Amino acid sequence: MTLDEAKVLLARNNISFELREFNNEAEYLHHTTLFPGIKNALPRKVITMIIQSNNEKKNIELQFNDVGYAFHFEELWFGGFSYEMFDYNDDEDMLAEDLIHNIMEIKQGNLIMIVLNDIRKKRWLTDLCFDLSDIDDKSRFQKALQRIKRPKGWFSKLMGIKEQYEIYDWNSYQCIVK
Repeated sequence: MTLDEAKVLLARNNISFELREFNNEAEYLHHTTLFPGIKNALPRKVITMIIQSNNEKKNIELQFNDVGYAFHFEELWFGGFSYEMFDYNDDEDMLAEDLIHNIMEIKQGNLIMIVLNDIRKKRWLTDLCFDLSDIDDKSRFQKALQRIKRPKGWFSKLMGIKEQYEIYDWNSYQCIVK
């Protein structure tokens, strides 16, 4: 999918966006994540379609990379959570359908993300997505939130572990550092 095709797709679905250009993938990844893995970032331009969220911190972004003759879809992001949509090379219709489905799921507040970073070692650890309309996922999210809110254990204190949890959905954002 090209950038121009995505503009038409979002307009057709009444999804407003703004465009932002980055000089290379490393610059874009620094914009998206706290501790990006930029070792394999290419020196190609990136344009992103930003859909502003109600939480005012973490937005939906469609990443398009310059391939020489056009900007092609690379990835769907919600804040620091990457959807890893790599398997759509042969089916543009399915890509378009899944993009709109995922965007609408986020905007409806059905999905909540947790992004975990190691502040001391300056590295990303993991990201998680929970579908709150699924009873099992909702239960897993509640358990994860309980673990996050527990006081730091003696081992973490001894080792000097400092972790940052970003917990967000379309409407809210919370950052817990412990």
